[in-house]
Amino acid sequence: MAKKLTAGVLQGSAYTETMTVKWQGEEYEIEIKALNNKQASEIEALLQSGVTVKGKPGIKGRMERVIDFDTKENTYGRYKADIKTVAMGTTDESITEKVVEEEFPPKLVKEIAQRIRQITGIGNQDEIEAFNEGEDNPSNSDRE
Repeated sequence: MAKKLTAGVLQGSAYTETMTVKWQGEEYEIEIKALNNKQASEIEALLQSGVTVKGKPGIKGRMERVIDFDTKENTYGRYKADIKTVAMGTTDESITEKVVEEEFPPKLVKEIAQRIRQITGIGNQDEIEAFNEGEDNPSNSDRE
C-alpha cells in the first residue's frame, strides 16, 4: 500500500542544506533552502524576461514556433532572478536583495542561485535543452 503524500514527506520549501563556496582562496558556508511555489514562479518569470514564443501556422497546417528574443532584457532578467533567488533562498534573514546586489561577488551569486534553483526544481537542464533542440515540437517529426 502506498504511503500518504504530505508536505512533511516532501519537505518542500522546508528543505535546507549547507552549501560551501570558495572565494579568493577561502571557503565559506551558506545555508540555503528551496523556494516556495510563489517565489519559484516569480524567478521563472524573471528568467524568461525578453523571450516571447508565438505559434504560427506552418506547412501542412502544423504550428511552428516563432521566438522573439531581446538579449538586453533577458540578461537583465536573469541578473535580477539570480539576486532574488539568493535573497529568498537563504535562511539568513540579513541577506536581502540589496545586500546580495551590493556586497556579493557576481560569481558567488550565480553559483548559489544555481544550486537554490536546482533544489527547488526550477530550470531542469534536460527539458531546456530538449526545448531548444525542438525535440518536444511534434512538427519536427516529419521534417527532412
